[in-house]
Amino acid sequence: MQIELRRVSYSAALSEETASFSAEVWIDGELAFHARNQGTGGADFYHQVGRWTVAEVDVWLKANRLPRYLEENLACAHDLEIEVSELLLRTVEGRRLKRLLRTNLVTIENDQILQYSLRKRSLAIVTRAVLATNPAAVIVNDAGDEVFARALGVLLTSR
Repeated sequence: MQIELRRVSYSAALSEETASFSAEVWIDGELAFHARNQGTGGADFYHQVGRWTVAEVDVWLKANRLPRYLEENLACAHDLEIEVSELLLRTVEGRRLKRLLRTNLVTIENDQILQYSLRKRSLAIVTRAVLATNPAAVIVNDAGDEVFARALGVLLTSR
């Protein structure tokens, strides 16, 4: 089962206790649910528009995904709400990383994401300066989808 979010609308300003968002949940290339949360601490709301029910998806996720650990000894079975929150976090952080790439040189160094402001300098000049001091740095800007995915993974694990 391939689950993805599309048409994601997220508001940091309205997110108080939980993330304020609306999105379409697609399963195996078909629209399955309209999802939303008002950001005031309640659960996500799912409006079924496809053939899957929330219960069916929860059963599949519980069987095919590892539990999510909230604390060392406290695990929750993976369900649609956890899946959507992880996909939402990936979407929001991916957008933030793309915005950073417009005005900064972004590198992966020692399993950390570092950013160097361009400050009206060319990307090539800042890249040369960074690589002169740290030749092992991986440049994320213009490196392709694989490096971007790796950078996003580093960002998500550091949270």
